[in-house]
Amino acid sequence: MMTFRKISAESSGRLITAYFTQELPEPEHDFRTRPGKVPDADGGRLTSYYTGRDGRASWRPDMRPEIAAALGIDPKTPPKNAQLNRLFEAKRADNGDDWSRNARKISAYDLTLAPHKSVTLAAEFAPTEAERAAIWHAIDRANDATMLYVAREIGFARRGHGGEDGANPGEVAWVSFRHDTARPTVEARDAGTGQTYLIDTPAGGDPHAHIHNALFNVVVTEEGHVGSLDTKRLRSRVHEFGAYFQAQLADELRRIGIAQQYDASEQATVISAVPQDISDFFSKGRRNVIRAAKEYAAAEGADWAHMPIERKRRILSMAGLAARLDKDKGTSDHEIWHEQARRLGWEKKSLLGTPVAPVGAREQRYDIAYRFAARHLAREFETAAVIDHDKLRTYAARGLIGTGIEGGVKDIDHVVALIEQRGLELGGERVSLIQEMRGDRLRVTNSAQIAIEEDLAIQAARASGDRSGALSDRQITEAIGRSPLDFASEHGKTQKAAIYALGRGGALSMLTGVAGSGKTALLSPLVDAWKHDTRYDTNGRRVIGIANAWRQADALREAGIFDTSAMLPFLARLERGDVDVDQNTVLVIDEVGQVGPRQMLRLLQLQRDTGCTIKALGDHEQAQNIEAGDAIEMLRRVLDPEDMPELLSSVRQVSARNRQIADLFRGAEPEESDLESHEFKGAAANAHTDEENDDDVRNRFHLKEVRDAIDMKRADGTIRLVGGDHEEVLQDIARLYVTRRDALAAEGAGLRRGRTKTISMSALTNQDAADLSRAVRTILQERGEISTHEITVQAIDQRGETYDLAIAMGDRLRLYRRTWGSVDGKGATVGNNGDVVEVLAHGDAGLRVRTKEGLVADVEWRRFRDAKTGRVLLGFGHAMTIDAAQGLTSDEHINALPRGVELATGFTSYVAESRARGTTWTMISDGATFEAVRNQRALGDTTPITSDDLWNHVAKKMAHKPYKSLGTDLVARTRKARDARIRELIALGRMQETLTKSGRPYGREIILETQARQAERLHKARLAEIDARLQVMIRNAPAVMTGAEQTLRSQRAAQVLGRRPPVPSASPGAAT
Repeated sequence: MMTFRKISAESSGRLITAYFTQELPEPEHDFRTRPGKVPDADGGRLTSYYTGRDGRASWRPDMRPEIAAALGIDPKTPPKNAQLNRLFEAKRADNGDDWSRNARKISAYDLTLAPHKSVTLAAEFAPTEAERAAIWHAIDRANDATMLYVAREIGFARRGHGGEDGANPGEVAWVSFRHDTARPTVEARDAGTGQTYLIDTPAGGDPHAHIHNALFNVVVTEEGHVGSLDTKRLRSRVHEFGAYFQAQLADELRRIGIAQQYDASEQATVISAVPQDISDFFSKGRRNVIRAAKEYAAAEGADWAHMPIERKRRILSMAGLAARLDKDKGTSDHEIWHEQARRLGWEKKSLLGTPVAPVGAREQRYDIAYRFAARHLAREFETAAVIDHDKLRTYAARGLIGTGIEGGVKDIDHVVALIEQRGLELGGERVSLIQEMRGDRLRVTNSAQIAIEEDLAIQAARASGDRSGALSDRQITEAIGRSPLDFASEHGKTQKAAIYALGRGGALSMLTGVAGSGKTALLSPLVDAWKHDTRYDTNGRRVIGIANAWRQADALREAGIFDTSAMLPFLARLERGDVDVDQNTVLVIDEVGQVGPRQMLRLLQLQRDTGCTIKALGDHEQAQNIEAGDAIEMLRRVLDPEDMPELLSSVRQVSARNRQIADLFRGAEPEESDLESHEFKGAAANAHTDEENDDDVRNRFHLKEVRDAIDMKRADGTIRLVGGDHEEVLQDIARLYVTRRDALAAEGAGLRRGRTKTISMSALTNQDAADLSRAVRTILQERGEISTHEITVQAIDQRGETYDLAIAMGDRLRLYRRTWGSVDGKGATVGNNGDVVEVLAHGDAGLRVRTKEGLVADVEWRRFRDAKTGRVLLGFGHAMTIDAAQGLTSDEHINALPRGVELATGFTSYVAESRARGTTWTMISDGATFEAVRNQRALGDTTPITSDDLWNHVAKKMAHKPYKSLGTDLVARTRKARDARIRELIALGRMQETLTKSGRPYGREIILETQARQAERLHKARLAEIDARLQVMIRNAPAVMTGAEQTLRSQRAAQVLGRRPPVPSASPGAAT
């Protein structure tokens, strides 16, 4: 794998050098000519001797004299500390002068390449020094080959500010440092101030082979121009370079006869003889150090939580070693690792063998790599309509890990060419790839995606034009009159207008509503009106509620829709023919933003075939679907304004201030002028964007809104950076949850239905939700609310993650599927995926639980079991993921971010910040946030990290909305072209509806019309030329038919087309 980080030119070069050289002394002699004279504290001398390079520091092996002269380097002599000190401060190595007239903020880029842990362990535990050297030599050669490729791709001298004036190719230089240990960085909270510090521990590391390549930020062109690197190319291709390293390493290991295989994610080469459990054991440095430090403090009679930071620093400097083996204090990391490996059953034996030949002939290897890449790209296109072309190269390189990459970069080029020529297989269908430039990036979509999006647009336009099933104003008015809802307020008037618009809309219409706007509530008068509509059936219309999740679908029961289903089960029943849908059916789709384009297209095809009515509710600014494309965006473009009513005010939050905060997290729709002010202009547009930061311009506008919301929450005391290590952060959030739960219970009944007030808690990942639930459970068990008499079962979640689950009376458990049980001796549904039940008792037969409706149910263990694994499909229930929380309402909510905001988006943040009627508490790990900000800065940057820096980072992550791309947008180069294409699709949809009503078969005519439009668009000039020539030929052609024959042909043509033939005139001048 490859990672990279900037190195600040304003740093202390001495400290950077010490970090990279690990403070090893300079060699007194050149090891290449006098190996016996080189200091050897850890066996590295023989490795250096065998590999032909100094692991402490070595220049680029083939450094060109032009770049060496520009940097003041003599590549024939080993790097000295004084030289490196100057280079890391962007100065010449020989005399300390600046590299050029233009000062640099960045002196170098630390490009780190690392093999899989199994390769590290094979080298560390090699039975001989020669075998260790052979494996390190393979790593070195793969590193060199990769850096040469990187140099070729990013060795361009940028001209102008940020490269606005382009870039020219040139020569670059780097220095490599070989490391064999990963030193963990841990979080520690000062008990006195509450501030969290990041401490780099000098002990307790894990074996981790990696090479730091300090690539200097200077390029010398053929003309002698000295410029800076074009690192934009690096950012967008770092994964490809990492894959290339793995492929090269696999080749080198084959040459020394080491058997290999792919890792679990098929991204790296793994040495087959190294057991996975050994690799896992040596990959837990941070957790081991923190645990060891706390155990050491306890053994000394001290409380870690209440220690001052200086004492924690002292303990952390030794706890790592103490934790490994108590009797080995004072020994080196390497000695401890070898003893641990021995205890784990590692047998020292040679892994070398006879060289392993590549698989088959060259063309066969290309074909295998193509099929590997095509398989992974197909998975990419399952969730993304448009991808970067760089991903084709990344997967091509990963495919070559298993086959061999003898041809180097040319092999990648060849496999990519095969992908472009052959296309892919998606869902059993062969599809071609479509490529277009966006800015200076090549982007790729596929023909199937475009076909789905265009068909979706056509079907949506067709359905919206069908008003045959629309409600009349009289029907809606009567239903509102029967409703107990009050629409007198300003918000109520807006709801009432939305009811009319949605009810009298076509066979497809959509309501956009912000979180808490009462979308579900306003359905009740419409449901009543549909049930009173007897035009198709004397019993009224049948209304079916559908949503992505069962819990969301069941929430539609509040509006009077009792026939509900999750989306996937509904579609499955539809395919089996187990559900009847006809013109009398109304399908209500909630949270339509989570519905994928393929699912939406299937529903629209159902509407076309049956004449049913579809009403969709959702919000484009909340959590989106995981499928490729964006169904709700296509609907927004195709539907007429009257078919898209909006509710942009909320009634969920009780106070105006909380409503304002939630609105800011959602963000207002910016005007075109607002967006233009945030756009980069001219050549700078490409110079200032990259793969990591090339987001929608709307995100730059939204950033200020989120920062304003954060400032308001800071003033209210409802957002906090939580100090301490990960476990301490979890405990603090859990304590807040229990404290607020108790406070709400003490307040008594809430504002609605006289019920006790509730609190909910969401997290970004299933792992965080489980960790938070465990932390809450520990507190409740200590208080006696959860029994200590517990059982432990083997469990699994819906994603296949396995874990041990402790269950006791009082536990809250989450269900992962629709679960059947017994209530009062009768079979009943206990709950659906996402529902939480309370454990009342457990036994050999199963569990007794209380459902969310308050019913007591007995559930047999077999009802919980996963058919494939036999594990129970249950999870912890005090916290849930944000996706599961969408649609939830509670009195208070905790937006828990125990690992910081790195995985947060504007969509997830808005959902989490809008669940509560009252306060939303936002709890963010201080240490994780500080570490993220620090890691984004250049190595050696001594600028203090302020509170504003931390909150700006939080705001940036919580504001970023990664809107899903559409394949059709890639084909349409401009917004004007996109809008024109949408108009074409709407016209085709309307044409289909007209043809259907007239009883004419529309399929063939639509195909011919589509082909004609495509031909007109692609070959307009050629068609005009052909048309002009035909006109000339017709004018100049002699008459070849008699008058009688012309009359007969005209009558025949009119008969075929269904038109009346013209009546002949009585005389040449008579009127017809």
